[in-house]
Amino acid sequence: MPRLYLGIDQSYSGCAIVTFTPATGRTESERFDFSPKKAGSGPQRLAHVHWVLGEYFQSQLLAGTVGAIAYEGYAYGAKFRREELGELGGIVRLALVQTWPPHLLHVVAPASVKKYATGSGRADKDKMLLAVYMRWKFEAPDHDTADAYTLARIAADLDADQPPELKFQREVLGTIRNPKPSRTKKSA
Repeated sequence: MPRLYLGIDQSYSGCAIVTFTPATGRTESERFDFSPKKAGSGPQRLAHVHWVLGEYFQSQLLAGTVGAIAYEGYAYGAKFRREELGELGGIVRLALVQTWPPHLLHVVAPASVKKYATGSGRADKDKMLLAVYMRWKFEAPDHDTADAYTLARIAADLDADQPPELKFQREVLGTIRNPKPSRTKKSA
């Protein structure tokens, strides 16, 4: 059975997940609506997100061989709804680690996702959509799916025998494989 790779882009209102199978070129995308209107609020919403993603991840686990999973990390410095996004990110991570072993899971900074597709970590959302289409001929229906598709390609390349041809893509994979240690302030 060919290996498949998952890319996950969670946002406040939902979650886009793309599965990519390099051997066949098959790509599938799924979009989950986790807006408060649909999923409720507070702990009820978090429980809903955990249940939905847990079920989805289990179905992927049963359906095939997952080679690697790349999911978008936090946009450090973002000001709006950061606590709610942090809670959502925590629930996504919980559902992931309850399904797959840690060595398959790779967190990717938002700027690295942009750089992998466009060559620039500061590309805007429209440039991401265009780059994903131009580079891989995948027509994403929205920005989150474009990010999730890029994450799936990153996951596949992390597991590939050959590195990608483009230098900036090799740089991104290097930062994912060998992250810099986080800096903490020393107490006085």
